[in-house]
Parts: sequence; C-alpha cells; structure tokens
Amino acid sequence: MTGASTQSSEMGNDAPAFLSRWEADRWLPGYQQCTAYFMQTDDEGQVIATFVRKNPQTLLPDAQWRRFARTVLRRSPAAILYVHGWNDHFYRRHASEFWEKMGVHFYAVDLPKFGRSYRSGQTPGYTEDLHGYFPVLDALRDLIVKECGPRVKILAIGHSMGGLVASLWMHHRQPHHVTALMLNSPWLELQLTRFGRWLTTPVVRGVTMMGGKTAMPLNDPGFYSRTLYKSQGGLWNYERYQLPDDVQFQPRAGWMNAIYNGQDEVAKGLDIRVPVLVCTSDRSMLQTRWDPLMARADTVLDVQSVRQAAVNLGPFVTLVTIPGALHDISMSAPDARREYFRIGLEWAGLLAWGSYRVSRHAERAALDAVCAADGNEGWATSDSETSRGADPDQTSGDGDENTADDSNTSNHNGDVVQGISVKLEGDTLNYNNHEDIENSSQT
Repeated sequence: MTGASTQSSEMGNDAPAFLSRWEADRWLPGYQQCTAYFMQTDDEGQVIATFVRKNPQTLLPDAQWRRFARTVLRRSPAAILYVHGWNDHFYRRHASEFWEKMGVHFYAVDLPKFGRSYRSGQTPGYTEDLHGYFPVLDALRDLIVKECGPRVKILAIGHSMGGLVASLWMHHRQPHHVTALMLNSPWLELQLTRFGRWLTTPVVRGVTMMGGKTAMPLNDPGFYSRTLYKSQGGLWNYERYQLPDDVQFQPRAGWMNAIYNGQDEVAKGLDIRVPVLVCTSDRSMLQTRWDPLMARADTVLDVQSVRQAAVNLGPFVTLVTIPGALHDISMSAPDARREYFRIGLEWAGLLAWGSYRVSRHAERAALDAVCAADGNEGWATSDSETSRGADPDQTSGDGDENTADDSNTSNHNGDVVQGISVKLEGDTLNYNNHEDIENSSQT
C-alpha cells in the first residue's frame, strides 16, 4: 500500500491525516508495520498509532490457500483486529501465526504512546479518555476493509485494557464489518471489585484535578512477568520493546480516572449487538508473596469480578473459564493455551465468520504448533511437516469437520448468558438460545 491521505465517511475529521506505506517491522521478522498520523494533538504532540501485519509474501502455502479459499471461493474473507493491554504492545507472533494458518488476515495495533507508537518526550501509555482510542480502531478497521475487500468479516480481539477499550468501541461506534468480539481476560472491573472502585473514585478524581500525570503509588511485585518470560522462569523468549532507561510505565491519576470511567460505563450496561466471547482463568492469585501456583492463575485481575461485569456487555455474551490460564491466556501453559485457541477458533468460525471450516488435521496441526511455540524465531514444527496430507480448507460441511481429535478432551467451563451460550459436548461446541441469565459454573 502506498502512503496516502485517507478519509472515511464514517470517521470524518477523526480519520488519519496520513497513513504510511507498509515497511519491514522493527521487531518481528517477517512482519510489516505502517504508521497512522492523526489530526488530533495533545500536550505531548500529534496522535500517532502503528498497525502491524504479517508480510503476505512470507505466508506458508497452506495459509495462502486458505486465504484464497475464503476470499475467492466463499467471497467472504475473515480478519482479526487485535488490541493489546496496558504496558504492552503487539509481539505475540504465535497468536498471529495460528490465525494466519487458518486463513485469517491478522492485524494488530500499537495504541498511541505504546510500543512502536511511543515517541520521545511522551508519557508512556497515557490517556485521559479511553474514547480517544476509537479513531485509531476505526482507522485500522477501515484499512482492513480496504485491503481485504467490502465483504470481509472482522473479529475484534482485546486483551486486558484492550478488552475494555474494544468493548467501549463496539458499544459506541457499532463498527461496520466487525461481526464479533472476543475478550482475553478483559479489564472490565477493578481488582478491588466494584465496591472498591466506588470507594477509591473520589481519591483518583481528586488527584487528577491536581495533575493528571501525577504518578499513583501502586506497587507491582513483578509476579506476572515472572510467569511469562523464560529469563525469569516462565515459558517465553520474546524480545519486547524497551523504553529508554529514564522513562517508565507508571499508573497515573488521569489514566486511572479514564479506566474508572470506562469500567463505570460497563457497570451501567453496554449494548454490544454482536456475539461476545469472554475468556478468563479459573482462579486469581492477587497476593504479595510469590507462589509457584501463580504460573497457572491470573495474577493481575480478579476473574470473578470480570465475569460478573461481562454480563453487562450486551445480549449475546458467552463466558468461558479455562483452568490453569494466565492473565494473558494465549501465553499460558500448553494445555490451557490449546483450549483457548481451540475454543476461539470454533466460536469465531460459527459466530464471527459464518460456517468457517478447516479440516480436523489442519486444526490439530495448528494447535500443536501454537502449543509448541515459545517466542523463538519460527515455530517448533514447520508448516510442511505439520500439515502434510491435510485437506487445505473445508468451506462447508457438518460439525465433525470442525472438531479436534478425540484425545483433546476439554475441561473448560461454559456459562450460559442471555442470548447465546456455548456448551461443550464431546469435542463440539453447541450454541443455544436462552432468555435468562443462568450460571452453570463458578470460578
């Protein structure tokens, strides 16, 4: 794509003034990035965001064929719009490559002042209004439609803070072409629970009035990083963006007030009119002393509070609990990671993209590969090795074509929520309509 000024009729003056060409990504080999420059400014300069995708020229043959089958034979491309969390950016190559192997176009954003979008002199991750991210997500949505065509069906995925942002975006914008929302441990409620948020709101707002960029005294013992990165005892070798030594990510009063406002909107009830999948761990471990069991728990959020808040997102919500999952479920131990991607694929195939099928062999190969990933260059098993003999793509067929092998026994719990529920019987996800909220499991 050549650099050009872009303008969407829906976005109006919120559209980026300039969108750069795709160029080699600075961090991920085989990926590309482009920069969106917006008309909006704040006291730290112009609003800038970065979009990331896999270089189409590096796609393996099976992924290219599935893209072709979905786009040309079915005339309905499938795509993902991914939004990262706090103190975060896009680097999860294993997640992107799983979806790409399924023929899905994967796009991610580094929000303003995060990762690739950070500029010298800015306050990392700072915003005073989560709604300010909406033009960025609108622009990425428009780019996906431009590149994939007007029949594309987009699944929005948000992790942690990105899950809160994506939920608010879906409620306020009702974005066209976005057919479903998948949330990975979304930050829908404060760790202190809703009551704790009510108690602390006057304090946060008072400090914000004195200076929005005032750092808040919140201690991070570093347990979550310890569960993730191999250098600290975790599973992953990813190299992440490093800020200059004199710059730090810190929770600040204005940013916390923005989070509180967003969570208050959720508590009052949103109207997301597409299917929503909310995935969480089965347990939280929010404590001040290290415990090895933290490697199989959410050490960032109170999952019970998140699940309670999730029922306020809209009329079509599915809750799934994945035992042994970390805060970022996609980076959990292999068993929990496999469940997350398998459930996400089957759910999105039915509710986001419409009867999207791949062969059992191809699905199993992709799940094996994502479970073997550890952040090193490439996957442990090449595409040609894992998919030899696979049927490249099944664009129609019965439910058996979309199930995993019989050895993959699921142990997750599904909750029934108003509108649509997911229940696992054997290895097949079944979807049923319900009028009332009913919990079938507890966390």
